[in-house]
Amino acid sequence: ENGILGMGGFPKEEDVNPDLINAGKQTVTVVPGASFFSSSESFGMIRGKHVDITFLGGFQVSERGDLANWIIPGKLVKGMGGAMDLVQGAK
Repeated sequence: ENGILGMGGFPKEEDVNPDLINAGKQTVTVVPGASFFSSSESFGMIRGKHVDITFLGGFQVSERGDLANWIIPGKLVKGMGGAMDLVQGAK
């Protein structure tokens, strides 16, 4: 939920920074001039309709675009969060 504006590609093994990850918990890089912002700022940008497109992972999506929340048994992170309003918050 924390944001990166200016995210680059995946790093080479020798360039991995374990503190620089995307929402999928994958290590990433940033391009020159990139900026970082908190989850409250990123959610505010989306909910305030200041961005054109938002992406929210879903375990299951119907052909009409309905998203399903699931619990993953035995996992520390149970599944999708409750911020479904972010799906419709973009322009």
